[in-house]
Amino acid sequence: MMVETQRLLLRPFEPDDLEPWAAIRSRPSVARFLPGGEAVTPGAAARAMAVGNPWGRDAWRGDGYAPWAVVEKSSSRLIGHLGLRYLPEVLETELLYMIDEPWWGKGLATEAGRAAVDFAQYRLRLDHLVAFALPENAASIAVMRRLGFCFESEQAIFGLNAVRYALIFANSDRI
Repeated sequence: MMVETQRLLLRPFEPDDLEPWAAIRSRPSVARFLPGGEAVTPGAAARAMAVGNPWGRDAWRGDGYAPWAVVEKSSSRLIGHLGLRYLPEVLETELLYMIDEPWWGKGLATEAGRAAVDFAQYRLRLDHLVAFALPENAASIAVMRRLGFCFESEQAIFGLNAVRYALIFANSDRI
């Protein structure tokens, strides 16, 4: 399942994506807001290469969705991941994203996030999404807010003390 936006192609991960994705994941500036933080960056690329990518085409068969590889159309370059994943520990679907630092501040996470929100609401017919961020990750929280997510609570998840935001769709029973 592929989705295009004005500047991005969102597609399932392919084997050739693993090395550039691992390089992005191992950058301290990117990793500081992810589970494990900067402490995992020295071996992140090697671990990712050894484990492989959990979000390849097979990941799309179970729930019908998984995070996409985010590819900038103009350069055909992998710049991160973004999409949906089911979290069995909270029984909800999360919007998640990681964009490489050179592409920060260009509205790409919001652009791709809008496509993922629309996919969740109109294709998957979900009634809501959740998203998590570290409280100090103002840029990520700003993306959530631009997408219409509202603060719900603080929550420990993924070994982090995070803030939890939610987006309830108009067709939801949860309203």
